Amino acid sequence: MGILNAANNFLQGVSNITRGALGGSLAQPNVSLFGLNIPGVPLLNFRDVFIKSMETWVGAIPLRTQWIVLIDAFPLGLNTNILQSLEPIQGDKKGFDINRAKAFLTSYPAQSIVGCIFAQGVNIPDDTFNTSVAEIPNNRGFIPGRISGNRSEFSPLTIEFRETNSSFADVVIRPWVILASHAGLVARNKDNKPELDPRCNITVINYTRSYQKLSQIPRKIWNFYNCVPTGVGTRNLTYDAESAENCQTQWVYTHYTVSDNLYLPLPDIIDKLF
Repeated sequence: MGILNAANNFLQGVSNITRGALGGSLAQPNVSLFGLNIPGVPLLNFRDVFIKSMETWVGAIPLRTQWIVLIDAFPLGLNTNILQSLEPIQGDKKGFDINRAKAFLTSYPAQSIVGCIFAQGVNIPDDTFNTSVAEIPNNRGFIPGRISGNRSEFSPLTIEFRETNSSFADVVIRPWVILASHAGLVARNKDNKPELDPRCNITVINYTRSYQKLSQIPRKIWNFYNCVPTGVGTRNLTYDAESAENCQTQWVYTHYTVSDNLYLPLPDIIDKLF
């Protein structure tokens, strides 16, 4: 039985119980709450229905700590030569000499096996649009209608990076912000100075538990397109007691998508492994 069929059968079962006992459906009951106590009519145990729903894949509660961040590419211009040509460098030109550290920080082990190993937190932006009331002169007691307005500007994508000796936030993201501020967000093709293209795509994958000794399964995937970092948080040096330091970064993007895993027959896949 596929996951969608399992969900449909469960909901259908609840609906049938309600229809037979109360004469209506779960979505459109035709009796009042007092009708649940009519003598001779089977009672619907809401607690059991709730617990049963949590036993299904679609109703199980996930862990908010199970996620990774994937950055699909880093700008070609994110290197020592270009950074030093954009920023005033004095003396022996050690400032913004990022090549060696960047080679490790953006390598396959640091970015692709379990996502960006330096990512400590992500704030998924909201999405809203404006509404207003239709102005009708002398509408008297009639309730004015609602009309839709503009969709709100996307809030920045916020990613928090853990500080380490190699400092991903200051060696990669901070120079990236500088490069983007000089290059701008103009459209570029592959022949128009591709080294100055600051855009990338970012994927945030939420995982959930599957079965003992099995890898976790992606349950929700966020894709953010044409992302550019626009800000790096301040650094706080202190003689207070040591604690883990994180750095917030803000990213703009042109659009995003979200997808789930309900197209996978997850119960069947797990059952066939045993």
